[in-house]
Amino acid sequence: MAKLKVMALELIAPISQKEEILEYLQAKGKVEISFLSENGEKAESYADNKAEISQNASVIRNALGILSARVPVKKPLTAMLEPRKELKKSEYKKKASELSKTLEAAEKIISLENEAADIAADEIRLRAYADMLSPWENAEMPQKTLKYITVFCGSIRRELTRAEIISYLAEALPDRECAEIELLSQSSEHTAFAVYCFENDSAEIEQVLREFGFVPAPHLDGVTPAQKLKETQDKILSGQKRLEIINDEITALSSERENLEFALDELSIRSDRFSAFEKLGETERVFVLSGYCAERDVSRLKKHIEDNFDAAFEAYEPAEDDNVPVILSNNSFAAPLQNITGMYSMPGKDDIDPTGFMAFFYYFFFGMMLSDAGYGLLIALATGGVLLFKKNMEEKMRNSVKMYFFCGISTVFWGAMYGSWFGDVGHVIMREFFGKDINPLPPIWTDAVSDTMNVLIMCFILGLAHLFWGVLMKGYTDIKHGQKLDAVFDTVPTILTVIGIAPIFFGLFVQSSIPEDYTPLGTFFFNVFTAVHTNLKSVSVYILIAGLLLVIATAGRHSASVGGKIGGGFYAVYNLFSGYLGDVLSYARLLALGMATGVIAQVMNMLGTLPSNTVLKAVMFVPVFLVGHAANLAINLIGAYVHTNRLQYVEFFSKFYEGGGRAFDPFEAKTKFYRFKEEL
Repeated sequence: MAKLKVMALELIAPISQKEEILEYLQAKGKVEISFLSENGEKAESYADNKAEISQNASVIRNALGILSARVPVKKPLTAMLEPRKELKKSEYKKKASELSKTLEAAEKIISLENEAADIAADEIRLRAYADMLSPWENAEMPQKTLKYITVFCGSIRRELTRAEIISYLAEALPDRECAEIELLSQSSEHTAFAVYCFENDSAEIEQVLREFGFVPAPHLDGVTPAQKLKETQDKILSGQKRLEIINDEITALSSERENLEFALDELSIRSDRFSAFEKLGETERVFVLSGYCAERDVSRLKKHIEDNFDAAFEAYEPAEDDNVPVILSNNSFAAPLQNITGMYSMPGKDDIDPTGFMAFFYYFFFGMMLSDAGYGLLIALATGGVLLFKKNMEEKMRNSVKMYFFCGISTVFWGAMYGSWFGDVGHVIMREFFGKDINPLPPIWTDAVSDTMNVLIMCFILGLAHLFWGVLMKGYTDIKHGQKLDAVFDTVPTILTVIGIAPIFFGLFVQSSIPEDYTPLGTFFFNVFTAVHTNLKSVSVYILIAGLLLVIATAGRHSASVGGKIGGGFYAVYNLFSGYLGDVLSYARLLALGMATGVIAQVMNMLGTLPSNTVLKAVMFVPVFLVGHAANLAINLIGAYVHTNRLQYVEFFSKFYEGGGRAFDPFEAKTKFYRFKEEL
């Protein structure tokens, strides 16, 4: 539940050991390397190396894309939970030495795919040409070289008679009677014919024929249409046979998939290593590395480097103005939420890590918003089973699964409190199928759908507790930085003022009597709240006055003038009332989203039991139940996630957390397919 202490480090070693040392640091992934100096000539030479690596990586990616399309690997839904494949040092070295062979295989795959694309494009062209030839397959082509006579030989894509063609030409050229028509072939889809005319009339007749949709016959190079069509079809068939061979060859090369995946990882490692080289300071004989690492890792790194290399390794406290990266470390309950903190902003220099402080409320509010014990049980069992049986999951995935496991447990708790188990499914089944109007799973506390006011008050109370927790975190931060007086003035006046006004605010929602069907726990909570509210109301005015006076007296304390101090105090009062009113009302979403889940679940149960016939009702109920509740769970799971984050970011963090820190970016092997069992 803290930020790890980060140390600055400096390493000096012979230039001959640079690659080996960087290889070791990359395998460990415990050091962030900083730019020590910039050398244009050096950076340019490394840029050439990186460009070559990038080009090779592009070849590998293209080859993998081709294999994915042609020889896809079917993966189960649980594949995302599987860790990357592990390699020992010896296996890694062997595969790395075969990188050139893998590149050759990738280039072969791409070459075959390009050839297949060319053949496919040719086939489209050849088929189009065959379509042009088909009207002439059985036609006797006329002699085209006649003295003083021009012959137009072509076709129209519809069935026409000779008379219709002559009629069209006569209408288009009423003053010409010298064209002769010869039908060559005819079908329901086309008509092939020849037009004989004098050379002097050929231009006009050609224009009219084009407007008629006339397509000239293909050039045949002295062969018959049937011969040309067969030649074309043979080419198509030959291309198809070659495509089959290409597909077989690519399928055979799919055995290289794992090598290609390794090569992509290896090229990524090499590219990152050259990027690290650019950050080093170098002379002809030595290089200097500067960076950061967690204090807990310093001794192990120092021992290994000084024992195995001719290097000097020094770690020291970073300077006050250094942009030191942030490393978070939390227990297994809070660690799953580090990503939630990171999405907002990493802790700044003067911030505490808020992850552990928000963990309880995060899970608590998530469950209150999803609020169906059936849904929570499904989530908890699914994620719990994954945690139990997938022990080799990687840390990031394990934390994500663990977060939803805790959220599922919280959802079961709140669903049981509200009596919502897949909505009111127990009550519906007993009533519709057994004729007994009883609820086998009654609420432990109360039904949120029918008892909205009391649940709303509970939401506001929890919201105040959340807000006060944030205010106390502000005080804790002040104390941690030696500002004890600020800790008192930033917390006590605010808490007193809000406690003083709370009875008046809650009085707007308090019910005068307990509902008849209230549970024992609900009755207990109602009596406790009523007693506290009644007793607090009698002294709330004095608490409010004391709080307001303290706010006015202390909020403007940093102002230089008396007027500024007083003005700052009154302005703080305004901000306190307007800000906390909006903040507290925001927690009404705990009720709203919980009700949305419950009401939609009840509607789904009702829809499944609409038929009056019992057999038909049973047949309809099952699919409606499964589909309806699956959709309800998916929609409200997203809603609970988004709004729980919002309550942390807007209401809670705003009380004490500034953020703005920079996440630790270690020099490590950023791989997609493989991870390494031991140091490289």
